[in-house]
Amino acid sequence: MNRMKLPHILFLACLTAGLMLIASFQAEVRAQKATASLDTTSIRLGEQVQLQLNVTLPSAANVIWPRFTDSTFSPVEILHASKVDTIETSRNNYLQYKQFITITSFDSGYHVIPPISVEYQMKGDLQTMVSVTDSLILHVRTVDVDTTRAIKDIKGNMEAPITLAELWPVFAGIAIVGLIAGFIWYYLWRKKMKKPLFPVIKKAQLPPWQLALENLDIIEAKKLWQNGKYKEYHTEVTDVLRVYLESQFRIPAMEMISSEIMDAFQGNDQLKPFKEKVWQVLQLADLVKFAKEVPIPAENVMSLENSRAFIIETKPTENPEPQKEVTLTKEHI
Repeated sequence: MNRMKLPHILFLACLTAGLMLIASFQAEVRAQKATASLDTTSIRLGEQVQLQLNVTLPSAANVIWPRFTDSTFSPVEILHASKVDTIETSRNNYLQYKQFITITSFDSGYHVIPPISVEYQMKGDLQTMVSVTDSLILHVRTVDVDTTRAIKDIKGNMEAPITLAELWPVFAGIAIVGLIAGFIWYYLWRKKMKKPLFPVIKKAQLPPWQLALENLDIIEAKKLWQNGKYKEYHTEVTDVLRVYLESQFRIPAMEMISSEIMDAFQGNDQLKPFKEKVWQVLQLADLVKFAKEVPIPAENVMSLENSRAFIIETKPTENPEPQKEVTLTKEHI
């Protein structure tokens, strides 16, 4: 009798284990099932409703979450999609993924929201698995119109306070008009005063002798002849002399040759005493420029020193105003 019952016991045990395995597999499948739900399945035109998307997946899975656009559920429109939140579940190795999507529709009727697929891959497995929700139906109703009541006027616009952003173009326009008016007034005032539109700032003009001495200092600092530039050195020195003669004594020296300049010195009592010094400068410069003579260092220095001495000794002297003598009389005592 016991031998007859043993196969039955083994069969029942195998059957029980199989049923438990199937139940465990079904629980695993349910754990990974994606679900979608609506706050309400019936709305009026333009009303908003929340679509909640949930899926529970292994925590080690790499989830590829679906991306939604405005027209994913067309004619149902997506207004906003929240961030995807992850929530720990009672099962240690699983996480719940949740997202809220705000939707609406302006087309009346029954609209089907298609199934939403959530893809994922297990760690170390290249196979992509998919968890899919069921489709949903959203009923969009038209606005009920009570034909028994009179037609009302459209409600007027609500008054809102004026903001600074609305006023700045007005302020900018006033400022521009003010600037234009001010410029016109300034132009007419300057014209009436017979003055230029913009004041001309004149640089203080140095006297000819001071300008000539400063130019000689600049030439000396260049060290031209020390670097073999004899022609350039003597040309610049004589140019300073010629400009000084034109500015100070009205002698057109820039257009005259050296001998003509000496003739002008001969007829000027103030310049005649300096004829030899200036002749040394001009004659040496002509030899360097036209005969390609190479002067010795002392001659180069002498040309600049003679020019400087000539300018210093011929510059105008400042005569202070003589003081008036005061004779004391009895009235002053």
